[in-house]
Amino acid sequence: MFKLLLMLVCALPLFATTPKDTLVIGVENETARINPLFDEDHDSALDFVFSGLTRFSPDMQIEPDLATSWEVSPNGLSWVFHLRKGVLWHDGKPFSAQDVKFTLEQAQNLKLNAPARANFTAIQSVQVLDPYTLKITLKAPFPPLLDVLSMGILPKHLLEGKDLNTDSFNQHPIGTGPFKFVRWQKGTYISFVANDKFYRGAPKAKKVILKIVPDFNVRTYEVKNGAIDVALVEPNLAKSLERDPHIKILDMKSADYRALMFNFDNPLLKSLAVRLAINYAIDRPLIAQKILHGYGFVANNPIQASWANDSHAQGYPYDPKKAREILKKDGWVLKDKVFYKNGKPLAFDIYAFNTDPLRVTLANILQSELAQVGIKATAIAKNHGAFEISKVDSFIIGWGSPLDPDLQTYRIFGTKMEWNYNHYTDKAIDLALNKARTTNNQASRKLWYAKFIQDLHDDPPFAFLVYLRYPLAYRSNIHGIKPTILGHHGARFTYNVAEWSKD
Repeated sequence: MFKLLLMLVCALPLFATTPKDTLVIGVENETARINPLFDEDHDSALDFVFSGLTRFSPDMQIEPDLATSWEVSPNGLSWVFHLRKGVLWHDGKPFSAQDVKFTLEQAQNLKLNAPARANFTAIQSVQVLDPYTLKITLKAPFPPLLDVLSMGILPKHLLEGKDLNTDSFNQHPIGTGPFKFVRWQKGTYISFVANDKFYRGAPKAKKVILKIVPDFNVRTYEVKNGAIDVALVEPNLAKSLERDPHIKILDMKSADYRALMFNFDNPLLKSLAVRLAINYAIDRPLIAQKILHGYGFVANNPIQASWANDSHAQGYPYDPKKAREILKKDGWVLKDKVFYKNGKPLAFDIYAFNTDPLRVTLANILQSELAQVGIKATAIAKNHGAFEISKVDSFIIGWGSPLDPDLQTYRIFGTKMEWNYNHYTDKAIDLALNKARTTNNQASRKLWYAKFIQDLHDDPPFAFLVYLRYPLAYRSNIHGIKPTILGHHGARFTYNVAEWSKD
């Protein structure tokens, strides 16, 4: 089977159509480890191999998955989960509550220090009541619990006593999900076969290949020539596919935003006046209209696509005059079209990954727009690994999740959190985020998030730019794809892949 799949993948660019029994899905990113504990919210391979206690409907409502039901105590501290019986791991061993307990304890493991840890710090204990019943006790109420329990569960019988950071399991994963892992050719593809014992029924496709194609231009071309069946494409490139009768385009909503991240280790960008001036110097509506070709809208805060958004929240209207006034009031003097202070120009670099055409375009636009108000920004595009995000002056960053607002606020804007790459710290922000994640009442949470949004506006760590919508391009012989709300880098576009089929 390995040899056959390898031959198929190698042959894909040569044929007008992909094999009838194989779905070939083009993806931008390649993970280092196929393990839910180490995910940064955009690893498509996890959708194939693993399943969690909960999952999400197309409209982002929580549904049972490995858990069939649950009860919570009135104080929100005690949760009892009833697990699905008859579920098998891909190696044929039975799934049980012991696997859930093991996974949650590994997520909390200080020595492992996995990215998922921040989502599980509220857990005080996990108790197995019987093979299919589990009790989770919390230190304090944690409303996002059901959201975070959608994370894939790991097999205790394969990983107990092992170092999950380095174990070979990360390259040869075994889960309870709809597809079984077959082969990973680094930098090229990951192949899977249908799990015919999947508890929700065997997937409609017999085989699936995740073809790793970081370049949007190449990915679009391969959808057009039939070497890829399904892929997210760039808005400007989607236009070239719209008139092709063999291709369909699905406009997918997302909670994914792009922003200019200010590094607070840079004294220039630590200045509030400079950050405010930059925010007023950006014409966001123009970017949304001209660059995204209608596939997006203006971004003002990181939870704008969430129920927690404050509809009355302030943004930064395009006002270059006000930007100049703020700088002059702060002691900057305009000389030869550039502001100076204490003999030094108002100048910094804007970094972007050169494999992401939108980010490169945004960096170049910001360079041009800031120059018009007297700020000298230099757009620099380099490969992943050629620079450290936490050390450059500024960076075109992207985040966003359609899940609970805690999941991509606390870990990004909280002081010293693992995704706080720009060294931002604000006591008011920390207080608002901690209150919002430990308050059971949704109305109270919304008030705390409104305060969080206002505090971000008053002391901006980013200049929020735009939210994206994603054109999903797929061949007309592919069926079963359903729209949903996507996360960062279009995460979740394969959420119902077990239902996809091919004529």
